[in-house]
Amino acid sequence: MASIFRKGKQVELRPRKGHDMKWSCDKHGEPIKFYCKKHKIPICHPCATKDHSQKPCELDDIEDVIFERKRQLDEKRPKIQELRKQVEALATKIKTASTSGNTHLRTMNNNIQASYYDKFESVEEKENRMIRVINEEADEEIRLVNEKREKRIKDCNTERENERQIIKDKETKLLSDSKKISEVVSKKFKDLTIKNQHLINTIKNIESTITRINQHDETLVNEAPQVLASIDENLSFKVHQDVSECLDRIQGEVERVKFVEGEVGGEYYGRTDGYIGKWKLVKSIYIPLVGGVRGLVSDDEICVHDVGNKDTYVANINTQHTKNVIDGGEWITSCAPIDSNLIVCGKERWDRTGDRLDRFITLYDRQWKVIRDINIPRKGDEYNVYVDVDRDGMIIAAQYDQSTIYVINPANDNIVNTITVQGKEVSGEIQVLSSGDIVVKTDYDEYTVISRSGEEKAVIHCNEHDEWRDSDCHVDKLTDTLYIAIWDRARKIYAVDQVSRDGIIQARRIVEYMKSDRSDYVNPCLVTPSGNLIVCDGDKLHLYKKTFIL
Repeated sequence: MASIFRKGKQVELRPRKGHDMKWSCDKHGEPIKFYCKKHKIPICHPCATKDHSQKPCELDDIEDVIFERKRQLDEKRPKIQELRKQVEALATKIKTASTSGNTHLRTMNNNIQASYYDKFESVEEKENRMIRVINEEADEEIRLVNEKREKRIKDCNTERENERQIIKDKETKLLSDSKKISEVVSKKFKDLTIKNQHLINTIKNIESTITRINQHDETLVNEAPQVLASIDENLSFKVHQDVSECLDRIQGEVERVKFVEGEVGGEYYGRTDGYIGKWKLVKSIYIPLVGGVRGLVSDDEICVHDVGNKDTYVANINTQHTKNVIDGGEWITSCAPIDSNLIVCGKERWDRTGDRLDRFITLYDRQWKVIRDINIPRKGDEYNVYVDVDRDGMIIAAQYDQSTIYVINPANDNIVNTITVQGKEVSGEIQVLSSGDIVVKTDYDEYTVISRSGEEKAVIHCNEHDEWRDSDCHVDKLTDTLYIAIWDRARKIYAVDQVSRDGIIQARRIVEYMKSDRSDYVNPCLVTPSGNLIVCDGDKLHLYKKTFIL
């Protein structure tokens, strides 16, 4: 820095370095010679002598001030240029990610359309075969069966159109869900692009300002401090980092979205899933009983047991109608559809005899008329049996407090396989995954995944002490995701956790709901094949639907 000006010292006027004109004082018309650090203004020799000669004024040579300001601005140039390169590269990355995301979603749409195209073809082929058979039969007795043939063809066409319409409606819904996801993703990419472009524009404006103030020394000296402050305030690498991290998160969420399909209870289902999303309450259905959820009968029908009089009801979540299907006397523990005609129920009874558990497993038709009972060997003194159905239509059954699980063919009631849970016992419901593996409740807060040979593949529990002490589990048959309903003792509410088949807790408290005064225990939450979540507070059934969010 220049030496401080002292009173009485005469300073010779020097030509400005690299300039043809002299910078003059507005007040005295004298060349600018000094810069007052206290008042932060450039001054001439008379100003320095008359107005700035006493302390605390400290004067620097104006040439040194100009040189220092230029040096400070020049030091910022590499930082500005580096950040500019990064944000321009990020703009390219955003564009690439947007293209990749859209391509991924278009591929999923193509998969959906291809899947449903095959089903259209299958319906066409099946109905054409039926029409050919009808025609062959009618040709043998043309006069007698002509009228009957025409009627059957008409009925067949009507059935075909009904099936086509059902498939079309499902496809339309799936494509609509996919479109909504695409719109959410596109909006997010647009927002990121705007944010990043704003940063690019800010950089350009600052660069333009630096170029402008460098053209005149007076402007440089007067405006450089404000420009430097603006650079530090606006050119933050945090903005760039936030955009980059948000982009990575969007890419990850988009890649999680997938089209899942499969058969549950003999019916085909397909939907978009794979993401965590957000569950929103769609409707609540009052049930006029002290309700205990026992399982799904179909995508929109729930088996509910009245724990007071032991009656069994079916609640339809679409019509919101509740129908009594079994009058008291039998305690239903679980139920599952085998196909479009059969339902299997596990029960708790106290009228057992001998070495067999008689009438602990019952097959019903869709009108809830008993078809027959299935017996399994009796072990121990606990008399309740849990059931589920695997992807092949086999019944999976187990007695409480025992280590044996039976695989039963419902066509002939034969036990085709016996599975032993190694070192553990069945402590509640059993659920079959799409792979054939079985999720078994093996303790009050523990679920164990075993193979068909009994091998332990995963132990699922919560690390929080007693968090799952009162809990029940249900498996999404299309994704193998576990939904565990728990009673939060501290907050006095029900809640549901989402867990992978490997035991990874994917999301806590995806839904929460209050407990009815009529119920003192936890009901399992149910996931319908179409992807809806149903919970029961003992008084109402609550239906939740998952939406895609970013």
